[in-house]
Formats: sequence, structure tokens, C-alpha cells
Amino acid sequence: MTTVSPQSAAPEPFDFAREVYELVRDTAPRLFAVVEQYRPGTEDADAVVVAWGLAYADGTAEVVGVEGHRRWQLAAAEHIVRYFGRAEDLSARLVWLTTPDADARTEACAA
Repeated sequence: MTTVSPQSAAPEPFDFAREVYELVRDTAPRLFAVVEQYRPGTEDADAVVVAWGLAYADGTAEVVGVEGHRRWQLAAAEHIVRYFGRAEDLSARLVWLTTPDADARTEACAA
């Protein structure tokens, strides 16, 4: 027969704040910037952030231009580069600020 004391029978405390944090972390959209690169690969190369976006778990994305006048809803975040980097010596790419795991790094480029 085993004796159980009140101290040993007490369940471990439930850390609700940690559970909420993990829920938010696991369901948060991924943040990315749309960057236009001028003359990439040259001494005169430069870049500017032209838009910010959120990519959701279902693959869709919402993007807003830095000036706030243009918004896009897309089937995939990578599709946004079609709208930028269309001039000569100019290209656009996504720069992800967050990744679902350390191995998942994707970029989309448009010439």
C-alpha cells in the first residue's frame, strides 16, 4: 500500500499564460518585407523597403505599401513581386523576418 501526502498529490500548476503565448506563437502570420533592389551586384547597388506583408498558414497573404495607399490580398506571398521591380536595373524580392522553423527560408525574386 502506498501513502500519498497532500504535497505529493497536488497537480502541477497549469501555466495559462505560457499556453496562451504558445497558441499565439504557433498561429501567428509570418512577417515579410518587399524590397526593391537597384542595380544589384554593382558598386552602385541600393535597396529600399516598398511594402510589408503578412503570410498566413493557409498560404494567403496581405500586403500594404509603405506609403499606405496600396493594398493587396494574394493567394501566396511570393506573388507580390510581380507588382514591383519592373524598371531596368531594378528587381524585387521578399525578405522574411520570421520563419516557421530554422530550415524554412524562402525568397521570391523578379527581374
